[in-house]
Amino acid sequence: MSPINKRFRYLLTVFTVLAGLAGASCRPTISDFTMERMVAIDDEGGPKLYPYQKGNTVVSAGEYTYEQQLERMAEAIRESGRKKILIFVFGGMNSVDETVEESQRLAQIIYSQSDYYPIFINWESTLFECYLDHLFMIRRGVKSYVFGPALSPFYLTVDLGRAITRLPINMVFQSYKTFASDDDFPNPDKETIKRLRNLRMKVYLGVNNYPGDYSALAKTVYIGALPVRVVSTPIIDTFGKSAWDIMKRRAKTAFIRAHSAEISVDNAMAIALAPPDGAVSLLMEQMRKIYQENPQYEFTLVGHSMGPFIINEIVSRYPGLPYKNIVYLASACSVNDTVLALKPYLEKNSGSTFYNLCIHPQRDSQDMMIYGALPRGSVLEWIDLYFSDPVSAEDLTVGQWDNAAYQLPRLMDSVQGQVVIKAFGLRDPVTNNIKLDMPEQHTDFSNPVLRFWEPAFWQIPKNGSNGSHQVLNGR
Repeated sequence: MSPINKRFRYLLTVFTVLAGLAGASCRPTISDFTMERMVAIDDEGGPKLYPYQKGNTVVSAGEYTYEQQLERMAEAIRESGRKKILIFVFGGMNSVDETVEESQRLAQIIYSQSDYYPIFINWESTLFECYLDHLFMIRRGVKSYVFGPALSPFYLTVDLGRAITRLPINMVFQSYKTFASDDDFPNPDKETIKRLRNLRMKVYLGVNNYPGDYSALAKTVYIGALPVRVVSTPIIDTFGKSAWDIMKRRAKTAFIRAHSAEISVDNAMAIALAPPDGAVSLLMEQMRKIYQENPQYEFTLVGHSMGPFIINEIVSRYPGLPYKNIVYLASACSVNDTVLALKPYLEKNSGSTFYNLCIHPQRDSQDMMIYGALPRGSVLEWIDLYFSDPVSAEDLTVGQWDNAAYQLPRLMDSVQGQVVIKAFGLRDPVTNNIKLDMPEQHTDFSNPVLRFWEPAFWQIPKNGSNGSHQVLNGR
């Protein structure tokens, strides 16, 4: 290792330790109940421990290890007597500290109101922090202590240049539906409905009950905010695209933390031959031990937004566990990645079902953020238009109903009967709570009011939508 590289590593280590100490001092104290039902993952894929309350005593994060936490979790599962384990993965663009606090609330609700033993996976994925990682550290998928800081001005220049030169393209794609006819989202034609009804796959589209003049009003507001979007769109493109790439990287480092190219040559072989050391890998190894002790356990996997990136990895890396239900809530994964991860598992496990839940396609494409000051559409629409680089329709996000309904049937051909695609309506009495109008937006899905852990939330409504043709396939 060169002297310069050693110096950078030393400085970064000192900074990391100081930052860790500062962060540890302000970490929220959780209950021992929560500690046994959630794992937190830092930006390197390792566990992040929190002080927890045990009776009248507070146990600091330095007084126990992650392995001890997992042992406590396993023991709590055995003592609960519950055989259904729900693993929920939070989405991207979240601070791990914030989702840990949310885990405390959800753990109490789900444990008290269902027969699940809930486990929450929280991972560090804030937009700004991920962009800084891209700007100063990650080079070609590997953390570099020399090329990272040295090349950061050039990476920033590339990001800004890309955003500016792509502005005309982005403005066209985000605006073309604004100038289309009022019927921007026609219902599927009769031939399409007939084909969907002949599928073994269950396909459902909720009803849009928004007033007819809503679209015209939204267009007027959106056109008026055009000058603001000329400024906001390049900013989103600058930070969003690169931060998105780092978030996808972190979904992988949650399973395998160290890369042999990131460490000294002396230890490279030891790392290369070591078992997966990411926080989620260690968690799933513990789940595998529990299942081997008692094969009566079954698992339900639920992920919101970018959470399915981690679930795809879980199913691919640990196919020996019984995942009875795999539930994606507005998934940011591509159609192709989802099929590659889940189809082999479904083929070997006929009793498992994949539920792909979406918001209404009109809201995905037309969602207004800050009265048109930001590009129109949900986060999934932004991913398809700005953040990812789809080269075919299969590379579009599976969490958008249009993408899923027209791509999954042929790609999931042999397991169609184990797949459900459901889009919630807009002010639809069958699929929405009228008082709260949910879930109508991408961020709604993790709200406990919806009781997203219950099978009724995932399944096709038995009463349809008042006989509407929107019930494309409810068998």
